[in-house]
Amino acid sequence: MIPSAGTPITLSDILLSILKKTDLGDSLKRLLNAKHTYLVNSGTTAFYIILSALKRLSGKEEIILPAYTAPSLILPIKKAGLKYRLVDVSLETFNMDIDKTIEAISENTLAVLCIHMYGLPADIEKILENKNGTCVVEDAASSFGTRKDCRFTGTFGDIGFISFNRGKNLSTVAGGLIATDAPALAAATKEEIKQLQYPGISTRIKMYFKAVGLSYAVRPWFYSILRRFVSKFKYTELHQDFESYQYTRFQESLGGMLLNRTEKIFNKRENNGLFLINGLKAIDGIIIPRLPDGWRVVFNQFPLLVEDEKRRDIVFENIIKTGVEATKLYDKPIHRIYNNLTNGNDPFPNATYMSKRLILIPTHPYIEEKDMDKVIKSIKESL
Repeated sequence: MIPSAGTPITLSDILLSILKKTDLGDSLKRLLNAKHTYLVNSGTTAFYIILSALKRLSGKEEIILPAYTAPSLILPIKKAGLKYRLVDVSLETFNMDIDKTIEAISENTLAVLCIHMYGLPADIEKILENKNGTCVVEDAASSFGTRKDCRFTGTFGDIGFISFNRGKNLSTVAGGLIATDAPALAAATKEEIKQLQYPGISTRIKMYFKAVGLSYAVRPWFYSILRRFVSKFKYTELHQDFESYQYTRFQESLGGMLLNRTEKIFNKRENNGLFLINGLKAIDGIIIPRLPDGWRVVFNQFPLLVEDEKRRDIVFENIIKTGVEATKLYDKPIHRIYNNLTNGNDPFPNATYMSKRLILIPTHPYIEEKDMDKVIKSIKESL
């Protein structure tokens, strides 16, 4: 069974990371061509730090984000004492509807959270052209490697963040990066990070063991044998809170080791995504995303929508039978989780539509063309 996520990490990487210190922050600063970069323990913490920094600089309090995205993004917004405003998603791009996003900007908008879902780039350039003085925060948590004219997602907005949590395009077990060129935002971000504690010895020891476990868990042969055991460590419930602390030196070194192989990883994810597009585009009964011109897309996972909601489970189960672990992601959009909307007119119909029909196919380096051929054939036969 090929797992849904997989960043190649070897025991050699882990051992060398314990013995050798690497300045990952500076390496990423050069790679991203960013003036300021900061590392923290997770992408969620990175977003929270950014919001706290923005509060230092502005009295506004509303964050705009898409109605279908990770529900955990609401937690740092609430923890920072801010409010959120949702916009619908596009069934063409699978990202936030840009026109509706621009319409939602008001005098009380502190920031637009531009999320590049599944590795697919949102039209951030159009948002930047119409932001009307609002800060644009770029969520590149799942799109590390996606770029246009050698410029990476996470560096187009006023400030952005990337996630290194398990399952992302590059993983150091956990972690997040903040990048910005704005001096005021950089200074405020630095002040917020100073308040974070360095993790204790027990947390650091657990990180070593988690790295070893992750290095094996993503390998298909190991995952096939111990899938039920590994599944116990997957997130299955909605998060109620999150911990924030500084990035560990071990993770910095591990990230430095993996950074040397990022281009190989990015190439594999890109090529796997393009392979799936070519194989799926002629199949009736599904919707696949339209790729924007001029972008190199590094897929975190490949998304597709089954038009007939009743057939999604059939398609899903048949993909699983091929030996590839597909996923369904979030079963409800944000407005149906936090706003408890169950009936009446749906303010975000596309988000609801997506939540009931979405299937994600892995694109990481452990999946090969022969595996994707089986997936494509199973989808065609299911429909």
